[in-house]
Amino acid sequence: MKMGIIGLGRVAELHVQAMKQIDPELFAGGWNRSSSRGEEFCSQFGGMAYASVADLLEDTHVDAVLVTTSTASHLEYAKQALEAGKHVLLEKPICEKASQIRELAAIADANSRVCMPSHNYIYAETMRRLHGHIESGRLGKIVNFWAIYNKRHDASIGAPDLTMRELMIHHAYCMLYFLGRPAHVYATGTNVHFPDPAAHDQLMITAEYSDGKIANLWGSFSADDRSREPWSCYFKIIGMEGSGVIPWDVTKFGEPALPFWDDATYWDSFLHVQRYFLNECLGKRRQPLSTLADAYDAAVVLDAARQSLVEKRRIEINYQ
Repeated sequence: MKMGIIGLGRVAELHVQAMKQIDPELFAGGWNRSSSRGEEFCSQFGGMAYASVADLLEDTHVDAVLVTTSTASHLEYAKQALEAGKHVLLEKPICEKASQIRELAAIADANSRVCMPSHNYIYAETMRRLHGHIESGRLGKIVNFWAIYNKRHDASIGAPDLTMRELMIHHAYCMLYFLGRPAHVYATGTNVHFPDPAAHDQLMITAEYSDGKIANLWGSFSADDRSREPWSCYFKIIGMEGSGVIPWDVTKFGEPALPFWDDATYWDSFLHVQRYFLNECLGKRRQPLSTLADAYDAAVVLDAARQSLVEKRRIEINYQ
């Protein structure tokens, strides 16, 4: 098995280092829009710096492709890879529009290839174990879910929709993994850190379920939570007969090049998502833990949250 990468930015570095742990020969090489960056990346991590996407996709030694370019180009590159007969692991956010995700699913199906969202958080072993306890009924009837993230990011990155698009997508697919589809959402957001007043750097989404469950999704790029251990990122589920909490930030190392890059659980999630893609989906033909259908639902949930932010009201979610 050989994998190539389309888009050799910072996230690709996390992925390629996970590949190296699985098999030192797994990474075949990659392509980047900037050829100098492509050469620099492959000089550091090995593999071939392809001159074009076509060259990468024409390489018969490459079985699967990881797409880590900007969201706007995901559909284009994933489509090219699938039609070239490659399996695809696709970074989040999957596409700019929910309808494009369904289009991508149809392309993957037509070409009998796997296209798996890189929803890396849920592939962490602790997340999968808690999911198993929920499925077994050990926690009883689930009544509420909490996803909390507090990490200060450089204010210069601030832009409208950034926090919703880049951060809250994790909260949405995790909520769907644990609880399934909510019926309604209400969202509120504020600006306390980013210089652009139209750029929310704190968001709260409350999702309601028809059976009474409530999911609380909090995301902030404005400040670190230093008050406990610290638990700047954690997930909590409460049931009638038990509860579970999964803190990240429990193993730290080095000075982070970017926020959260010193967190072992975060790094390990890339290893787990790669292993599942290769061993379970491609090797054993199992479904991803979070499919393109789930990615579609996550996109629809966030679109409803965006509508709620504008209209300042509770929104019924339409999954059609």
